[in-house]
Amino acid sequence: MSTIHLRIADLRRQKRLTQQELADAMGVSFQTISKWETQATMPDISVLPSLAEYFQVSTDQLLGLKPLDGEGYAPEQSGTKDFWNHRLDYLLRTRKRFWNEDYARFLVSQVWNIREPVSMLDCGCGYGFLGLLFLPFLPEGSAYTGIDFAENLIQEGKQLFARQNLKADFLCKNVCEHSAENQYDLVICQAVLRHIDDPGAFLRKMVSFAKPGAYVVCVDVNREFESCGLYVDGMDYQELCRHEGLEKKWQTELAMQGRDYSAAIKAAHIMQKLGLVDVDVRMNDKVEFVTPKLENYEEAKEDFIQSNNWASCRDPEAEEGLILHLLTHGLTRPEAEACCRRDRKIADYFSSHPGAGYTFARGLMISYGRKTETFSPDSPG
Repeated sequence: MSTIHLRIADLRRQKRLTQQELADAMGVSFQTISKWETQATMPDISVLPSLAEYFQVSTDQLLGLKPLDGEGYAPEQSGTKDFWNHRLDYLLRTRKRFWNEDYARFLVSQVWNIREPVSMLDCGCGYGFLGLLFLPFLPEGSAYTGIDFAENLIQEGKQLFARQNLKADFLCKNVCEHSAENQYDLVICQAVLRHIDDPGAFLRKMVSFAKPGAYVVCVDVNREFESCGLYVDGMDYQELCRHEGLEKKWQTELAMQGRDYSAAIKAAHIMQKLGLVDVDVRMNDKVEFVTPKLENYEEAKEDFIQSNNWASCRDPEAEEGLILHLLTHGLTRPEAEACCRRDRKIADYFSSHPGAGYTFARGLMISYGRKTETFSPDSPG
């Protein structure tokens, strides 16, 4: 019965019925209805068809195996301004562990061979992390501009750069709606393509911001790589790697709203179709190896747990909300429950093993190419 979650309470509230009114209709006591709703007891199998008929739903819907009518696909919101205006803490927790600084220096000096001051445009900049990362390695006199539609992130970026006496321009605008007066020598984005509904259109816009000869760079995560990149010392690696069902979620999002879980691995091909030259792909070399011997172990571990939101599945109400969401994104209830069970198990393991270490290979892909004079905004992508 672990894959059954009766929707009686939800259906009753939709009809604005009291427990007593439903009890009268079913010929049982209101205490029985209460026990069904809390799943202290289950209705007899012979009662299920009557309940389903009364609420005009299927038995599978009544049992929580399928979404109720009106609970269809709800677009993911991670490409919206409101979503990111409330994610500053998440960004501060995660971005500081994305890069080894020596690799950023290597890209600037050896891969992109930047020898003269450049103007850098960071599309979907958040609080300006990439500016803080790359400016120290760019030639003196280089300038940074960040553009993002989330006001809270832009405000934080301005304050961070001011505290470090770094000059920067921040534009609070939607990248896809912005018409730049200036063009830039280096146009870059990080962890944007995976969240938006049309990665090709975003890339095309980035190219339009670039000067002829400029590099266009996209840094992003391929979800398949990321899902197999975690090992927690003492846990079963094969179990940690399992993400059955999530493939359905990713495919549903791609089909329903164009949100592409595999945008990172496709980005270089889109760049080439847009007319960029010298297109190539690198892998970011950062791997998080965290054990109690690390100086800031507790901070790193807590950041990691919170940024992955594993503990939320300990709350039955929050877990059921996530399961219902996953049902509308193509998963079966057993698959959705398995995803939540995995997250809860990781959170429980860290709680019961306060000195647990872990290795996490995020697998950031860095796709880049140079713009030529022949770029056309109508190019395919």
